Amino acid sequence: MNADITLLIDPVTYHFEKDAMFDQGRGRREAAELLDRWVYLRSWFQDRGVKVHTADCYFRGEVRSSRYVFLSFGQARRCRKVSDRPEFISSAFFAMESPIVEPTQYYTQLHRLQRYFKRIFTFTDIDAFKPFLRGPVQSQLFHLPYMYSAHNPRLWNKQNRKFLVMINHNKLPAVSWNELYTERMRAVQFFAATKDIDLYGLGWDGPSFQLGQLRIPGTIQNLKRAVQKQWQRIRPVPVLEAARQVYRGSVPSKLDTLAEYKFALCFENVTMNGWITEKIFDCFVSGTVPIYWGAPDVASYVPPSCFIDMRQFSGYGELRRYLKSLKEDEIQQYRQNGRDYLASEQFRPFTKQYFTELIARIVEEDTGISLQ
Repeated sequence: MNADITLLIDPVTYHFEKDAMFDQGRGRREAAELLDRWVYLRSWFQDRGVKVHTADCYFRGEVRSSRYVFLSFGQARRCRKVSDRPEFISSAFFAMESPIVEPTQYYTQLHRLQRYFKRIFTFTDIDAFKPFLRGPVQSQLFHLPYMYSAHNPRLWNKQNRKFLVMINHNKLPAVSWNELYTERMRAVQFFAATKDIDLYGLGWDGPSFQLGQLRIPGTIQNLKRAVQKQWQRIRPVPVLEAARQVYRGSVPSKLDTLAEYKFALCFENVTMNGWITEKIFDCFVSGTVPIYWGAPDVASYVPPSCFIDMRQFSGYGELRRYLKSLKEDEIQQYRQNGRDYLASEQFRPFTKQYFTELIARIVEEDTGISLQ
């Protein structure tokens, strides 16, 4: 089939432009594996005669077709440029971040983007966003595909594991609504006092990075952090001081680091239905038992037997007693349940195949072609 159609994808960051999101030869191993979902999608479409490029390739004159299907993953800056071009179909906008990370997208953009795109996709039901919306929005649900489809035997079989780990950057949310950034800090502060945790990530040797400052020039942000760093030497922040006692630096490989531990604090950025990210799946791949806090409806997607639900405990003292009481065969059962879940049909909505099928349906509906 050759319908002279190009699928144009506006990626979530400029780092993926110039078709870089389809080039697994760039960067370190985990970065290449992260791109596998996009490489698979491109190969699937091109096998059926539909070309796939990042949207910037069109604007530089490198791509020409009779028709274009335009998808945007979190970027709104190009939608107006193509809205009045008859050869373009602005098929879908995918909201990639939560409102506590990018509140302006929900405050000022999402309802307006409906003028340009046929569909809006979000991680959760649009009713959850009502406190942030300036106008009515009709949305559909989607799940960004996870980069692996099974556990990693080399990591999963790792022996002589340490007790507890958390891998997160030192960040604070743009808004405080339903956020879990500060809850992570409280958890680290508690377990640092008992010497039971190792902390990895970026920025723990300085002040927290404040999200929602993308419009502030980088030089101003750096100056602000320098001032904060000096001030915190005079007036230390207790939770950050505790974190630095157990801080072990950044990690070259998140999965390799997870595989060194029995348990991982696995807190999402926000508590919202459907907001399930790679954090819990990383644990299943590496054979680490996740202590999960995030999507209230997580059990609709992941069996409760696969993880330890932080909501079931009155506090971190009770959680610690439970973790310390678990026998090896009980820990092993959690691990096996997580491994089996990745191989089950219930995990399929988070796979690259399922995601590609979603994009294929959009292209078929908007162009009238059959991709079977």
